Amino acid sequence: MVEYIDFDKLIDRHLHREVRQRTLGRYYPSEVGQCLRKSWFNIKMPKPVEPEVTKVYEAGNLFHAFIVDVLKSEKNPEIKLLETELPLKYKIDDFEISGRIDDLIQLEHNGEKVLIEVKSTKSLENLKEPSESYVMQLQFYMHVTGIKNGAILYLEKNTLKSKAFFLEYDPSMAESIIERFKKLHLSLKNNEVPEPEAKLNAKKNWMCSFCPYKQECEGIERGEQ
Repeated sequence: MVEYIDFDKLIDRHLHREVRQRTLGRYYPSEVGQCLRKSWFNIKMPKPVEPEVTKVYEAGNLFHAFIVDVLKSEKNPEIKLLETELPLKYKIDDFEISGRIDDLIQLEHNGEKVLIEVKSTKSLENLKEPSESYVMQLQFYMHVTGIKNGAILYLEKNTLKSKAFFLEYDPSMAESIIERFKKLHLSLKNNEVPEPEAKLNAKKNWMCSFCPYKQECEGIERGEQ
């Protein structure tokens, strides 16, 4: 009889990814909504992703796979799934942003296309608005694709209940997002650390608690680097 198998260890090994050095001039859409100092550190000195964080990412992939099945189901004829994991590349000056859009659907009654970004959450109860970083990410996708409608779809992990926030393309926000990418790129080229945005904004202070570069950031603030 089998007495013991450490499945946690098996999962951790399966999900483990080697640290990859980042290339200056190649960025991800998700980075623009983070504290730019964190993004700067992540590119300059990438760290291994903690196993628990990797598991959260993988759980997100599983929830997205479920939504793909829902969107392409014959039981839902009012929509048509056009694309999933849609690759995206966008050139700005001397750098490039690349990523993947979760889903692109079309409404059958009027042919309108809608971009869908799928996110998971522990609870929908107190979710009144989408995360600013997710909004920025989706606005960037709308800017690049020319599709003017999108939705951030949250799934509650334990119940599979959903809540969607529908957005229209905002040209002014898209422009500010482009400027943030330019700011990040310039700071990297000049080796100048950006300001600690999360520390300076009361609404974003929570980011510091989960930041893997908290020590390095505090060291800069103390003048140690």
